[in-house]
Amino acid sequence: MKRLFLILALALTALAATSVSGAAGASTLHFSFKGQFAEAVFDSLDPSGCVETFVFVEGVNGTVKETGHPTVSSMAVITIDQFDFCTGTETLFAEGQATLAAGEFQIKMLTTATLNATIEVFDFVSGASFPVDVSVSWTGVGATTTQKDHFQIKGPDFKVNSRFMGTFRDATASGTVSDGTTNFTPESAVFADMGSVKQGEVDIIH
Repeated sequence: MKRLFLILALALTALAATSVSGAAGASTLHFSFKGQFAEAVFDSLDPSGCVETFVFVEGVNGTVKETGHPTVSSMAVITIDQFDFCTGTETLFAEGQATLAAGEFQIKMLTTATLNATIEVFDFVSGASFPVDVSVSWTGVGATTTQKDHFQIKGPDFKVNSRFMGTFRDATASGTVSDGTTNFTPESAVFADMGSVKQGEVDIIH
């Protein structure tokens, strides 16, 4: 499901840019992304058995091109969701993303990856922001799989032509995601994988 989310996120980025450039009249936008990512899902219960903590972490290294020369980008995304089933209340729902400095996210040929960075998150429950220190490591396991996709969307005033190719590998992941007081990932990830993807898209607005 996350792989689909990654594809859709890239497509939405392209479509958003198209809507801006197309406002002045007919236009064509060329968009491409090439890069590698690692992601992990952590899920744990506190000692009381009441509070479940879900954490999603992803690091991405890649290049994005719309016009001109490709832009190199490295970023991380994190979600922390904490729910108390004994009281029926959500105690924390925080999200954040950050542009990373060189070396903060490293991935090697879908074999290993590391993410070591501080990410500012916003908690929708309390309305407050706070920094989270992330230190997570991935190790690839098993064989790689390849996925390819090509689709077209046509309408009276637009046409979208998109191609996607990705190589993926399951992984194990562990580490800490901490606000300085609480480690939100006390156990190893319940799901993790790594991938290398290429996506190209042409959007035409009449």
